[in-house]
Amino acid sequence: GDVFAVTVQLRAPVKSDFSLLATLRNDESIQRQLMIEACVYLDTEVQAWIRRRTHDPQGAFWVVDADGPRGFVQLTQIQSGSADLGICLAANVRGKGVATEAMRLLATEARQRGCRKLTLRVLRVNHRAIAFYRKLKFSTVDLKRRLHFDGRHWRDVLFMEKRLR
Repeated sequence: GDVFAVTVQLRAPVKSDFSLLATLRNDESIQRQLMIEACVYLDTEVQAWIRRRTHDPQGAFWVVDADGPRGFVQLTQIQSGSADLGICLAANVRGKGVATEAMRLLATEARQRGCRKLTLRVLRVNHRAIAFYRKLKFSTVDLKRRLHFDGRHWRDVLFMEKRLR
């Protein structure tokens, strides 16, 4: 795809990001990919989620801004030099280089928080995400079979990690 000509930045969420974050949070295919319960989240629940993510002492949460809000990235379980990462972007910016740049910025933020390793979990059926993580030099450290029930099927989950220089 075409590379995004705009600058990608990570920033704290603001009120005007709410509709995008609520849309992503309530997207059933995204819920399946992120292994969160498939349900409809009320606005108050989405606000509570944003509050939890932004106030977690062992985590960090940013809106991915590329000429407006495009999704979010987060670090969770920051401890002993390691952090678990999450990334979720709107469909209209996928394949345009936004995710790659957001992940580069996220790695910088993780390093500044003393992290030497990033970890993640991804469904084995999510081939596009796995290819993206491999391109970014993440390697598979474990495969847990039938670990996650998505409401219809038991899914295999890959555990991947990357050492930060």
